Amino acid sequence: MKLSTEGLERIYAGKTKDVYRYKGDEILLYTKDETTGWWKADASGAKYFEEDPGGNETGPAVDGMGQKNLIASEYYFKKFTEAGIPNHYVDCDVDENLMLVKAGEIFGQGFEAIIRFFAMGSLLRRFPGEYIEGQPVVDFFETTLKSDADNDPPITKEELVEQRILTAEQYDGIQKICRQAAELISADLKEEDLTLVDIKFEIGLVDGKIVLIDEVSAGVMRVAKGAVTADAVLKEEELADILVTRAKRAKLVDSLLLGSMSGNCCV
Repeated sequence: MKLSTEGLERIYAGKTKDVYRYKGDEILLYTKDETTGWWKADASGAKYFEEDPGGNETGPAVDGMGQKNLIASEYYFKKFTEAGIPNHYVDCDVDENLMLVKAGEIFGQGFEAIIRFFAMGSLLRRFPGEYIEGQPVVDFFETTLKSDADNDPPITKEELVEQRILTAEQYDGIQKICRQAAELISADLKEEDLTLVDIKFEIGLVDGKIVLIDEVSAGVMRVAKGAVTADAVLKEEELADILVTRAKRAKLVDSLLLGSMSGNCCV
């Protein structure tokens, strides 16, 4: 599908995406080349950028990253749809870095849900001594408020309900959907001998129903190759290349199957 932002109103400019008003109940997401993480300083005071899917700062743009992340998002959103996992995806134009999605509502000022399979990242920083790097964690689901100023602070189910951001039933529904999506992605990555360490999802309401929104790309997940350690976590660009390869392979298989079926119809 050919898409364009020409003549459209930009209603939001984000770190890795811009949002444009489209037609009716749909919006366009433009994916940028920026990656997320943290700017740090070494012993000499020289600054360097450390990639981190949980980071709230953007680093130097990586040429083609926006397109790669869009391809990955298309790949997984289509898989979600096939699996009956509700999401906002409609279509995309890879050449223009544009994804057409259903417009919806966010909960409060927005929040993210995180599924963790292994201890890493902020979990280790928040609970020093309680977890060790790479330790498997069972049924670990948590939510954080979207707030760059406060580094996306964690918030409990009880607090979300008390602040009337959502209901207890909605929280349970979000948890179920995120677990299903994370398990699907984990199984998909295992085919490449990769391990999903953790992943974050954004959630919204479309026509009053809970759906996964935003993106599902290398920029929202930690994936390890080999041992589950911080050193084994793939760089965003490296993981993006793997996801693009999987997406292209899947399209080729679909094309071959479609061609085979069409051929059989003509026999």
